[in-house]
Order: sequence, then C-alpha cells, then structure tokens
Amino acid sequence: MAYQWEKECLQKYGEEVTRKLITQQKEYEALKKDNDCEYCGKSNEGAIVEWGEGQASIIRYGLWSNGRCELCGRKE
Repeated sequence: MAYQWEKECLQKYGEEVTRKLITQQKEYEALKKDNDCEYCGKSNEGAIVEWGEGQASIIRYGLWSNGRCELCGRKE
C-alpha cells in the first residue's frame, strides 16, 4: 500500500473508488512535485472523507491562514 488511507479505502469503498482517489493523489503530487512541505506539498496525502453513500474524496489538511501555509510560507 502506497498511502496511509489506501487499505481502509479498499475495504470500505472497493477497487474502483480507491483507484480513482489514487489517481487524484498522484495528480496532486505531480502539481506539487517541487514542493517538499509536508503540509502543502507533494507529501500531503490528506484523508478520506465520505460525502455520500459509497462516495469518498480526499480532503487536504494543513496549517493554512489566508491562503498561505503557516509552516513554509507558500501562498496558494
């Protein structure tokens, strides 16, 4: 398993949803490939949230204030 949420996602939502979320995570990592911050960069794996029966998405977490990462100071 590559991501901390992957095993739970497989068990709860199945392969199709998990594959979709992994693809979204890889796209996020590609966008942030030059950003090593653990809160706003490529290593932010986020967490899985359910927003409907059998529907899940990744929510990003971090120390954000006015669109700026409190840890590294980058503005998004």
